[in-house]
Amino acid sequence: MSGLAIAAFVILLVRLLIVLINMYHRQWLKEVDLSGEPLVSVLIPARNEELNLPLILADLETHDYRNIEVVVYDDLSEDGTLAIARSFADRDSRFSVLEGLELPAGWLGKNHACHRLSLQARGDYLLFLDADVRIRHGLIRRSLGHMMQYDLLLLSLFPRQKMHTLGELLTVPAMNLILLSLLPMRLIRLSHRPSLAAANGQFMLFEANTYRAQRYHERVRELNVEDMAIIKLMKVQRLKVHTMLSSGEVECRMYRGYSEAIGGMTRSVFAFFGGSGLVLLLFTVFTTFGFLFVWLGLSLQWMVLYLTLTWLMRMLVAAMSRQPLFWNVVLQPVQQASFVVLVAEAFRRRFRARNIWKGREIKFCG
Repeated sequence: MSGLAIAAFVILLVRLLIVLINMYHRQWLKEVDLSGEPLVSVLIPARNEELNLPLILADLETHDYRNIEVVVYDDLSEDGTLAIARSFADRDSRFSVLEGLELPAGWLGKNHACHRLSLQARGDYLLFLDADVRIRHGLIRRSLGHMMQYDLLLLSLFPRQKMHTLGELLTVPAMNLILLSLLPMRLIRLSHRPSLAAANGQFMLFEANTYRAQRYHERVRELNVEDMAIIKLMKVQRLKVHTMLSSGEVECRMYRGYSEAIGGMTRSVFAFFGGSGLVLLLFTVFTTFGFLFVWLGLSLQWMVLYLTLTWLMRMLVAAMSRQPLFWNVVLQPVQQASFVVLVAEAFRRRFRARNIWKGREIKFCG
């Protein structure tokens, strides 16, 4: 038991160190002086998004960076999505609508939508946004400035996550906790190792010529975690990429409740661990039962220290992610229990080799 206790403590200390490294390097966009205003194609795949779409389109209509074209792909929506997109296109010449086609064999819906959008785009940069994000002034300008400063061909941002229900508070913080405690984000830009990669499909900004030459969404057409697949592919190609956090310039309410969050996050949880079920299982065991290993293998005092450091790590991650510190500390035990439920459901769906999202069956490519 002492061996398990030492292993649990080492894992925690390494994760805390990575969190501190990410905090020290301040992985947020900075104010920049941008020379010129290249055309940015903002590309939004939308399926049954009548509640979210008018909000992001209104943000883009009044955004301070004016040299944009906005193309919405209506992916055979069964609600008012198409009518909303057309209403914006009718009053602003920068907006247009691309009507969806039946999904071809071998494609997932979002990948096909993004591919078709890219064929329509005219911009020097292609910005793929999910329909449920919100943006603030400065986002596009700062993003372009960061890309130009470091000669990037892809910049992805993890939006600040808005959580309105207890179920969301119990589940959604796990994403940034895994990201910021396992991956020094600066190495996404500095290293070409595909294992040092993460991306978020809610915000992906590409240099257009590179994207058009590679047609990335077409190359990952069958993969349900296309954002991670694309950035890993670009790193294999030794192209310069980076992923950062949002300090509020872009934000999103990913899910509306506990069940939706569990269902949605099962699609990508394996990807954060390189697709390895064993690594995910070991991570879950040590993060869930590590305090017991320390208590039984060392002493009560060491367990108290272990728990204190665990809460400190969660507070730092919450602060960097612009999430509520109080709830991330108070709810920590229940959040961990919810993560166990999430992992169990992910394994169940992986064994079934299928998943359902937005009314479509998708191949589970954990």
